[in-house]
Amino acid sequence: MARLMRASQQDNLLSESMKVLLRRWFYLKFVQKKSTVELMATAGDLRNKNALSIVALLDVDEQMISQVMGKKQLSFVQNCHAYLKGSVTPAGLDSGL
Repeated sequence: MARLMRASQQDNLLSESMKVLLRRWFYLKFVQKKSTVELMATAGDLRNKNALSIVALLDVDEQMISQVMGKKQLSFVQNCHAYLKGSVTPAGLDSGL
């Protein structure tokens, strides 16, 4: 129960527009299996590049991420990752895509 409340609170920290971007880049990277380099070339602005970078960090161990980020950045990335892990279904992604 406490874990569900934490996930819900973390979701509230992310704007709807960021959630959309995270799901979009997740879909392209992990479902469509496009490379991060290829996708980065198509990310038109800094917000998209940031969202894609966060998605790409799903491939990196959390301990390694914590070694290169400050607490505030790490917390945001962890919130994004928790959101993505909660929105991914066995069939791929939620129906919001």
